[in-house]
Amino acid sequence: MKFTWIQYYKEFAEKLLDFRNDRKSLLKLIYNNRDTLYANYLHDEKGYDDLLTDIDPFTTLGLFNRGIKPKNRFISTEIFKELFGIECDIPKDFDGIPVLNNQKSHFFGFRSHRHNNDIENLWDLFAKVVNDEDYEDAYNKVITQFIININITMALFWIRPDDFLALDSTNRKYLKEQYGVELPKKVPQYSEYMKLLNEIKQMMSNNKIKEKTFYELSANANSNSGSNNNIENYTWYDDVAHTLKRRKNIILCGAPGTGKTYSIPEIAVRLCDQSDCSEYSNRKELIKRYEQLKQEKRISFTTFHQSMDYEDWIEGLKPVAENNQITYEIEKGIFKLLCEEAERPIIRDKHIGLAEDAVVWKVSLSGTGDNPVRKECMDNGHIRIGWDDYGPIISDETDWSIYNGEGKRILQAFVYEMKIGDIVMSCYSNQTIDAIGIVTSDYEFIETYSNYKRVRKVNWILKGINENIVTLNDGKTMTLGTVYRLNAITLDKVKSVLEKYKKPTTMVDNTLPYIMVIDELNRGNVSKIFGELITLLETDKRKGKKNEESVILPFSKKLFAVPDNVYIIATMNTADRSLGTLDYAIRRRFAFIACKPYSLAEDEVEGFDEDLFKEVSSLFISNYDEYQQSGWEQSFKLIPAETLSSEYSPEDVWIGQSYFIMTNDEGEDITSDRLLYEIIPLLEEYVRDGVLTEDANETIELLYQKALE
Repeated sequence: MKFTWIQYYKEFAEKLLDFRNDRKSLLKLIYNNRDTLYANYLHDEKGYDDLLTDIDPFTTLGLFNRGIKPKNRFISTEIFKELFGIECDIPKDFDGIPVLNNQKSHFFGFRSHRHNNDIENLWDLFAKVVNDEDYEDAYNKVITQFIININITMALFWIRPDDFLALDSTNRKYLKEQYGVELPKKVPQYSEYMKLLNEIKQMMSNNKIKEKTFYELSANANSNSGSNNNIENYTWYDDVAHTLKRRKNIILCGAPGTGKTYSIPEIAVRLCDQSDCSEYSNRKELIKRYEQLKQEKRISFTTFHQSMDYEDWIEGLKPVAENNQITYEIEKGIFKLLCEEAERPIIRDKHIGLAEDAVVWKVSLSGTGDNPVRKECMDNGHIRIGWDDYGPIISDETDWSIYNGEGKRILQAFVYEMKIGDIVMSCYSNQTIDAIGIVTSDYEFIETYSNYKRVRKVNWILKGINENIVTLNDGKTMTLGTVYRLNAITLDKVKSVLEKYKKPTTMVDNTLPYIMVIDELNRGNVSKIFGELITLLETDKRKGKKNEESVILPFSKKLFAVPDNVYIIATMNTADRSLGTLDYAIRRRFAFIACKPYSLAEDEVEGFDEDLFKEVSSLFISNYDEYQQSGWEQSFKLIPAETLSSEYSPEDVWIGQSYFIMTNDEGEDITSDRLLYEIIPLLEEYVRDGVLTEDANETIELLYQKALE
């Protein structure tokens, strides 16, 4: 290990500091050499032509400290040597240098994400470190900025490798495995960082750590991991998860096979668990967690189609046959059900017996008003109802003629539907309740009572009140039925009553993310399905936000708002122009994330045919090699191939990488089948539809020959 880069990097930093007050000149130098510096990714939020108007020193250093080929990194250092007038030789190695992920090589956000002083703060930190001044305040200020994380410790290591240790994942793993030293996963405050660096230096001086410098340690860590360049784990998935968290609604759009649906589980798990998913060693474990979240009702999945309607999405009327008559009940749609789950309070302490899926029941204790049965129930912690002559066992064998069928539905609810952990509200009048309790036992029939022998034990958590619940019950008074479910009263409403009487509650507001996944969004009539909901989806129109909006639903006549912790991930096939397009009202409320094809690493997916992928890709783009050299940067500008019709963009129709996985789950080669029954038919259809020109037939013929070999 030579560490020839150290002197170059130090002189580079000193030369770079001269541009602090002349950043326009710095940007001009970079953009004049944009192609040779592989700086096509260096733009603002509107894409390739939306040039930056300001830049920080660490992003500048990142131009040759990211996941590009070593040869291209050497070329970049040579270019900067000439541009900056650097006197020392260019590096002959990059040993121990952690590099940025290609999909996140900036140290500041796009203009909509950054504050006015973000870039100036980075220059201030850089200047103080280079000039050996006190940088505590500057450092603590920078680490609070958008997109700043462990990457700032990597950047400080670049310019002063004697003084700083990068806290990247490779160093974390190496120090933990070799020396039992735990490095933080999140960027620490100045005092914590300095304490950590001093402790490691002390261990080096005491020979508890064999390396004598931070750069030796970093080099050994990278060598131990089998890589000379650590690309920190901030990935495209993190970027998408962050956008989803900010915008609430995203659409993954792209051609077939670009991994839109495949990406959803990891995006969803990252958001729900606030995790980078590094704890999952393989895809199978990740999917297991994704399915678990679906079971927990944190994630709901649907596919839009032409027959889907508002009634499936929010609510509609469902015919129900009973006693040879057809009646209509209001049935909740999939999105409304998810929203209700998102509003359900979290049970923080379960010792009082409240179930996480508790429902609320109305119970009449021997009618209304004060009576002996009510007093006995309150004193002894239970509820009692009658119809004793039906006997203790309620079943299909019960002789319902005893009371002319009266009470059948009530007993069914009390005996079989009510469950331990549910909430009961004791009805005092048709408008008021006098107690709230939690069911703690199964149904019993106690013969020692003279009447009202059907019993369930209850933990009364609030008694002796006179609370009008008509408003909570959506404006409805309570009916004569002894027991029935109060569908309009949810746990959050029960929580509000308990808080009103200053009763300690184990329920806390639910802030966990809940996700609605919509596959093939543009296959449905989106405006018709969403209806008036489209306005409520906006970030600032969510429940509890400053511009909160709500609507009265057409069937239930209930007030409805979208909770702030509900998110939507949708996919859209951009290749199929026969599908419905999205109007501007829909587009304005979603962030669109393009999914471009890219080559799969051999260690990521077994059986990927990179040569075949490149051959077919040449029908769509003419700058494949440059795109590859960028590290498959998703913001890279694709140049259409001559075989692609001018009416189409490559991003919309370029066949994705999943088509080129040429082995099945059993490891068998399926190249011939893939070509004959998937790739070639799709390309031929593209030619017929005018997506590809007739010149593409030459490549298609070569693919036929390859399939028949």
